[in-house]
Amino acid sequence: MSDTGEGDARRLSELREKIDAIDAEMHRLLIERGSVIDSLIKTKATDRPGAAFRPGREAAMMRRLVRRHGGRLPLATVEHIWREIITTFTRMQAPFDVAIDGAADPARMRDLARFYFGFSVELVPCDGPAAVIARVGSGNDLGLIASDQPARSAAWWRALTGASAPRIMALLPFIRAEKRPADLPAFVISPNLADPTPPDFRVFAAIASGDPSRIGGVTILASADAGGATDMLLAIPAERDPAALATAAASLGIALDDIVEVGGIARGIAVDSTSSALFEATGAGT
Repeated sequence: MSDTGEGDARRLSELREKIDAIDAEMHRLLIERGSVIDSLIKTKATDRPGAAFRPGREAAMMRRLVRRHGGRLPLATVEHIWREIITTFTRMQAPFDVAIDGAADPARMRDLARFYFGFSVELVPCDGPAAVIARVGSGNDLGLIASDQPARSAAWWRALTGASAPRIMALLPFIRAEKRPADLPAFVISPNLADPTPPDFRVFAAIASGDPSRIGGVTILASADAGGATDMLLAIPAERDPAALATAAASLGIALDDIVEVGGIARGIAVDSTSSALFEATGAGT
């Protein structure tokens, strides 16, 4: 073997040893993270419905991930790995599975659920949004409801208006990018959160005649016919006074009635794209 060949073999061996060392360190840190979770469980009761879900904290973690990411490894791959980690350690605190909306595209809904929640959860197919909400309301499971619904689903969000009803916890995908995997827009439904982080947007159900998106900061998330008017799901910035929403609408000739808060969502991240009300642009690579 030539000197060059021997040098190449030695260099390859060194690189493989370095990879092995990195793998061992990652595994050690995951075990250490598990030990911290054990301490968290002992310190704080997380076994009651909604106690282990922290969507605001998850959003902050993902923003930090995007800011520090670099190199050739696709951001979507890192996002998926992190989601698997988050789900696994959350389930260590309080076991849960995911009810998925059967009124939507089944294959895309399953891809979305597996991308965000991994393979440690059971996916429970349900016959549309109402069945998903009923499942979530009976325990500690999460639900996924596609934002694009057939007419028969009607204003499904009205099932979220009771004082103890489930709530909208998040809007997926959180990281928006061209040609990203698992890109079906959907809402995450959760039990009432025991320790909620203030969301970036509060989500309201409202009966509207006119276009509420003309009101500054208001985004229409979904809509359904309400017999001469439209039942809508609206996102408004959390700092905005919801009591002033109807007044602002009236000044534009828009009637808003039956306004009820049904959840909250974090502002997502738009990778290599322009900002919008619900997504903040960043220059990170995909």
